[in-house]
Formats: sequence, structure tokens, C-alpha cells
Amino acid sequence: MLLSDGVLKTAVRKAVLGAILVAGPLALSACGFHTVYGDHSLSGKPSTRAQMESVSIDIIPDRIGQVLRNNLIDRFYQDAGRPAKPDYRLNVRLNSYKEDLGIQRDATATRARLHVLADYQLIDSKTGKTLYRTSSRSIVSYDISEAQYSTMVTEQDAYDRALTEVAEEITTRLALYFDRGSVVQSAKDQ
Repeated sequence: MLLSDGVLKTAVRKAVLGAILVAGPLALSACGFHTVYGDHSLSGKPSTRAQMESVSIDIIPDRIGQVLRNNLIDRFYQDAGRPAKPDYRLNVRLNSYKEDLGIQRDATATRARLHVLADYQLIDSKTGKTLYRTSSRSIVSYDISEAQYSTMVTEQDAYDRALTEVAEEITTRLALYFDRGSVVQSAKDQ
């Protein structure tokens, strides 16, 4: 009995899909692809997560510094508490400024842009040597209302969003640094 064209096409399609599902992960692992936070115990080096957990985050001055530090603590120490004997220190200098936009005839602004810049360096705790240095930036806009309280709340939200973005970027760059075992070039450094 002969198979109809529809049944044959379906069988071929399923076979090809099955081959892709089996060969795809093998091809990715052959090219060196791996997860950043995965277990590297077979390679003999500590996992990226373990290295991130061995970083002590220095105090960052002011309220926005405290918010950024807390965001970093939440990202670095997910599985364990803060390190008793850290291998590394993260030193962060934080700067921010506001830029008024949408200036009206009476010289009042209707919109503002918040710039947050974090210069940071990863320092070896034993030697004091700087291992990695770069900066992360976030620019967030917000509306300025005639109601002072409303403007204060939207400005605070803009700071929170900007600091979350900066914390994510710092975490990603340091994870890549630890994963690769060498300095990751930032756009500013290239």
C-alpha cells in the first residue's frame, strides 16, 4: 500500500524536526556555547555565580548610592549571604544630573531627562590590583507636573529605573568578565 503525499510529507517533516532538535544542542556545545551562570566544575574553574558571590560591594555614598548597592547585592548574592572573606571588591563612583526639556515661555520645564553614570572597578582583595575598570550609564526621561508631589514621585521612579538599569549592566559585565576570565571591553574602551 502506498502512502499518500500528505502522510509522507508529515513523516519527513517530523524526521527533519527531530534531527534538528537532536543536532541543535550538540552543534551549540561544539562551538563553545554555554550559559554564563552554568556549572563550570568540569573545566576546573569556579562557576560565575560562585565568583560573583565572592565580591564585596563597597559602600556607595548618598541615597542613590544605597539604592544601587542594594540592587547589586540582590543580584550578586542570590544563593548565599555576603562573603566573609571576599576575593574581590567592587568600588563604584556614582554621578547623576538632571536636564530640563520642554521649556515653556515662562521658563518652566514640562519634561526632564535624568543621567546616571557609574564608574566602577573590580579590585583583587589580596593584591589590591584593579582587575577590571569601566563605566555604565542610564538615561531616563520623566514628566514634570504642576503638582509638586507628582513630580517628586515621577523623579524618584526615574532614579529607581535608571539605577536598576545600571545594576543590570554592571552585573552582566562582571559576569562576562568572570566567565571569560579576562577583561571585557566596554564600548567606551574600544
